[in-house]
Amino acid sequence: MNKKLVAAALGLAFAAPVFADSSNVTLYGRIHQTLDHQSGETRTGGVTNQAGGSFVVEDASSRLGVRGVEDLGGGLSAIFAYEFGVTTDDLSDNTVDANGVANGPMTTRHAYLGLKGAYGLFVVGSQDGGNDSQAPLYNQASLIGSVSNNGGPLTTVGGGTAITSNTWAIQRQQRVGNSFGYAGNFGGVQINARHSMQGDNDQSNNAGALVKENDFRATEIAATYKVGNLTVGGGFANFDQQELNNPLGVTDIERTIQGVATYNFGSFTVAGLVAQNSYEAQNAANGEDSGIEYALSATMPLTANSGLFGMYANSERYDLVNEARENTQAQIAYYYDFSKRTRTYVGFNRVESEVEASTTAGNVGNKTERDNFTIGLRHNF
Repeated sequence: MNKKLVAAALGLAFAAPVFADSSNVTLYGRIHQTLDHQSGETRTGGVTNQAGGSFVVEDASSRLGVRGVEDLGGGLSAIFAYEFGVTTDDLSDNTVDANGVANGPMTTRHAYLGLKGAYGLFVVGSQDGGNDSQAPLYNQASLIGSVSNNGGPLTTVGGGTAITSNTWAIQRQQRVGNSFGYAGNFGGVQINARHSMQGDNDQSNNAGALVKENDFRATEIAATYKVGNLTVGGGFANFDQQELNNPLGVTDIERTIQGVATYNFGSFTVAGLVAQNSYEAQNAANGEDSGIEYALSATMPLTANSGLFGMYANSERYDLVNEARENTQAQIAYYYDFSKRTRTYVGFNRVESEVEASTTAGNVGNKTERDNFTIGLRHNF
C-alpha cells in the first residue's frame, strides 16, 4: 500500500508543472485631472450671444484596470483585460458626455478575452483600443498626436460612440461592445481589424420592431507601416444598418476612408490626416452625400522632457436631417514631463461649428464656438 501511495504522490508531483498557474496579472490605472476655463458664443438667426467664462475641475478619462496573460505553450497565450473609467471630479455624476458615454463613478471602458500567438491576436468583448483591444480607425487617426492622450478638453480625436458629434472636428468610433478584434504584423505592416454588432440584444425592448443585435454592424480595418522616421497608414470602415435602430445619429454614416502620415525630422515631428465620410439620410429623398476631413499637427520638443504641440482640423459633417455643418478646431499646448509616468500641460483649444446648408429657414449661418483654456496633470501607474 505504501509503495502505491508513494508512486501516486510522485506521479502528481511530476504532473503538477503541466497544470501550474503561469498567468501574469497586472493592476494599472491613470489619474487625470484638469482645471478648465470654458467660454464661447452662439449665433442664431443673426443674433450673437456670449457664454460667460467659468472654471471647472474636470476628470479627463481616468481609469482603473486589470490585465493578464497566461502561457498556454507552443507560442500561444491567453490574454484578458477589464478596464473601468473612473470619474474623479464628481462621485454623484450619472450623466452622459458629448460622445454618448456614461459618466458614472465607474463605467466599463473595455472588457475582453482572447488568444495571442505567432499569427497575431484575436479578442472578443467590449473594445476601445486600449491594451490588446481594437479600435482601428480611432487609434490610427490618433497618430496626429495629443498632449493629453485624447482625454479632456484638449482632445484632438473624439471617440466614444457618437461619431457624428460636433464636439471635435475629427470623430472616430472608439468604444464598442459585442465585437471581435484582430491584430497582426505582416512584413512590417501592422494590421488592425474589428467587427462589432451594435443593435439591441434584448428583443423585449424593441416594441415589435425586432431590431436584433446584428441589425447594426460596423467593420473596420487599418494598415500602418513604419520605415525609419516615416509612418504611413490607411483605414476603412463600413457601417451596415439593417433596421430602424440608429445608434450613430439621425443621419446614417455609411463609410469612412482615411489616410495618415507622420514624419520625425529630429527637431520636430509633423503629422497629417485626410478622410472622407459618406452619409445617407434617413429620408430617402435626401439622397447621399459625403464630407471631407483633414488635420495637420506638429510637435516640437524644447528640452528632453518638454515641448510644444499644435493642431488644426477641418471637417464637413452631415449630422442633422437636411443639414450640413463645417467644423474647425485649432489647438496649441505646452507639456512638461516630470517622469515617464507623470505629465503636466497647459493649452488652448477652440472648436467652431457652422451650419453651411439647411432646409430649415434661417438655420444657414447659425454657429457655435467653444473655447477651453486648460491646465492638466496626469499620472499613470
